[in-house]
Amino acid sequence: MNTHIKPLTYNPQFDGLRFCAVLFVASYHWIPGIAQMEHSFFFGGMVNFFFVLSGYLITRILFSAKMKGIQYHTPTYKVIAKFWFRRVVRIFPLYYFFLCVCVLLPVIGVEVRNDAPSYFLYFTNLHLVKAQYWPEVSAHFWTLDVEEQFYLIWPFFIIFIPQRHLLKALMAIIIFGILLKLLSYRPVFPVPLDILTRYNINAFAVGGILAYKYTAATDKERRFLTKCFDIVFYTGIPICLAIIIAKSYYFSFVYNRFLFAVFSMKVIEGAIIGYKNRFGKFLENGIILYLGKISYGIYVWHLLIPVLFWRFFNASYLRLNDAFPSFFIEHQQGISLFNRIIGSTTVCFIIYSALTVCVAMISWNLIEKPFTKLKSLVSGAPRYSLNQYAVSHEDESWKKSR
Repeated sequence: MNTHIKPLTYNPQFDGLRFCAVLFVASYHWIPGIAQMEHSFFFGGMVNFFFVLSGYLITRILFSAKMKGIQYHTPTYKVIAKFWFRRVVRIFPLYYFFLCVCVLLPVIGVEVRNDAPSYFLYFTNLHLVKAQYWPEVSAHFWTLDVEEQFYLIWPFFIIFIPQRHLLKALMAIIIFGILLKLLSYRPVFPVPLDILTRYNINAFAVGGILAYKYTAATDKERRFLTKCFDIVFYTGIPICLAIIIAKSYYFSFVYNRFLFAVFSMKVIEGAIIGYKNRFGKFLENGIILYLGKISYGIYVWHLLIPVLFWRFFNASYLRLNDAFPSFFIEHQQGISLFNRIIGSTTVCFIIYSALTVCVAMISWNLIEKPFTKLKSLVSGAPRYSLNQYAVSHEDESWKKSR
């Protein structure tokens, strides 16, 4: 193991990229019409971006943990246990809080109550493929299931495989993933097979290769990887366009997630090097950085908030109509105009965004931040001031997304 591997340090542009990815996912769910692109290149890509980023960040963290374990003669099980502990403290509190909120909701919570074991044990993706339906407020949790299942196996892969064989193993995973999709495609709708972890492992492996490139790779390996992924990147563009034009579900299933994983890798690599243009300034804007910091909360809440908003709005509207019928009759035209405005795509997007960000801010301060501080204290990590703590490099890997 290369004992000169540098630990992962905070990169503000990752937070900016994470916010952009969450924005795309929320737009997909909030804007009517975009959902028709469900089997297109871009839908799979938006989700895979999180997986590639997680693959990169988690692999970097594990490289550093492996090096420190060798340097300080730490038992392997302790290295893995510490990694799992940090992931649990970062991801579980808000996730389980959300599930508890859903369970307590009279009507909305039925989807969680009826399938509680799959939600609480992180196997929702398996349940959804079997049941073939998308729940109203928790459909996006399949991405968190994929992430958590990835966290269970990846430490063993990175820590136990010798460094000299690691690049070959990562490339073998990519080849295996493509072959698996080639041989196991089934036209399953409305919930596609893509949400199963084995069909997303390519993205994590691409992120792992990117981490290897910037930590353990030799100059020869770096040149080889750059050339390989450049070829895939530039040949992948016309392939993706052809798949979209042909509307081929089979080739979309087989290739699109991998091709967008490579595109995502290129974007992430740009952030590793550092964007120096206007895009870089945008990613490092203070507001964007803050939204990137709370993006996990935005992702968790973004399906529930619109449902709660319209339940409250409709209940209030009916109650007011019953209490003041004459007013509604006299101002029928104005009320009809108001309903059209508030129901428009643009206004809905603004309302959903404002409410979701507010709830995410609250959950960040009341739930996520206290547990993240606990994570640093218990695991022996250095304590941070509020500003430093907000950008701790150990918190770079939440994923979702989706």
